[in-house]
Amino acid sequence: MMMRSRRAALELSVSTIVVIVLGVTMLIIGMVLVRNIMCGALGLTGDINSKVKSEITRLFGASEGEVACLGSGSDPIQITPGEFNTIYCGINAKVPTTYKIELVNVSLTPPGVDSNTVKTNWVLTAGETVSVQPGDKSPQKVIRLQIPENAPEGPLAFKLEISKKEGAQTSFTRPITQALDFEIKRVGLVKSSVC
Repeated sequence: MMMRSRRAALELSVSTIVVIVLGVTMLIIGMVLVRNIMCGALGLTGDINSKVKSEITRLFGASEGEVACLGSGSDPIQITPGEFNTIYCGINAKVPTTYKIELVNVSLTPPGVDSNTVKTNWVLTAGETVSVQPGDKSPQKVIRLQIPENAPEGPLAFKLEISKKEGAQTSFTRPITQALDFEIKRVGLVKSSVC
């Protein structure tokens, strides 16, 4: 009789351990799954490449211009402090052309930040010279920004100068200007803590 109760107690404790291990395993798998789903859903809102391409396509449709840069539309584009941000331009060249796109002015900054700080500390590259073939509508990276994590939220506006050199021309044409509007905005609490 005593042997039977010891065996029953041992089987009960083994069963309990198995149930606890399976429960903890399921809890961990569930948490990982929920985290992946949440981060994936939150990441959809920040899918930069598809947004850049669709925004540039929309800008080309709205303006009959040859160069359309992200931020030149009616609504400011949100950029995140503490992250590497890239400003793209779409170019619709009719003939093989070389474009020089340069940041010439920071016209609006968040409160407490001057334009010189933005140009010297936040802007990593202030322009590019790109050669574009007809039909090549891939977005061109022209300005790269590294906004500090402690940067205040608010508007940020740039003025670009765009000049071009077609075919056998030896000099660039007189530049045209384009104003770009951005808004510095932090990532939401859920995304920053979960992902």
